[in-house]
Amino acid sequence: MPAIAITTRRAAIVAVALLATAFAILVTSDRAAANTKCPNAFRVLHDDHIGKLSLRKGSYTITVINQKRLSCQRASDLFTRFLNDFDGKLPDGWIVKVHQSGFVKTQNPQKGFFVKRTSASSGGGGGGGRHPARGEMICPGTFQVQHNDQIGRLRLPKGPYTITVIKKRRITCQRASSLFTKFLQFPNGDLPHGWKLKAPSGTFLKRHKGYGFRVKEA
Repeated sequence: MPAIAITTRRAAIVAVALLATAFAILVTSDRAAANTKCPNAFRVLHDDHIGKLSLRKGSYTITVINQKRLSCQRASDLFTRFLNDFDGKLPDGWIVKVHQSGFVKTQNPQKGFFVKRTSASSGGGGGGGRHPARGEMICPGTFQVQHNDQIGRLRLPKGPYTITVIKKRRITCQRASSLFTKFLQFPNGDLPHGWKLKAPSGTFLKRHKGYGFRVKEA
């Protein structure tokens, strides 16, 4: 066999081997990018839900689908925001994946994250976020809305609701409950005494004061 043929064959074998190695590196890199477990625990301080996704009190790990598209800090911030959502209809094209305990961007399925409960304890970990935030407190018991109702763009189906006070040193649970009762008398959403409504999160805030409360179906 001519020497040139042997050299050509060896070159081809080397090229194939190099391509296979490069492909393996790319696959490994993509897998690593696709599943990044965030280092710090996120603490959910009471039983909660986001739409139909139930989230028991405890510590959660957050795993991002692709860290190049979504950082751990951003995922933690989004998880906090989604926990404040009133009805599970998330903003900006995000949807809840109930069976996977995850959240993905509809326009870009490679952008998202999953959560997994790791412990019933609310201690430990830290640095990964918490809900409710510091200064907030979920009130004991529930508030009963007697019939299907609404306040402006906030629709309130009949049933029990939790109330979370924001800046608990400025407003008590009893005061928040009384205000909610009062605001139900304003179906047009034009609230009195400088109060304003953020319908997507069911939040009532005192204008220019920063305190208030949030309601959510129990």
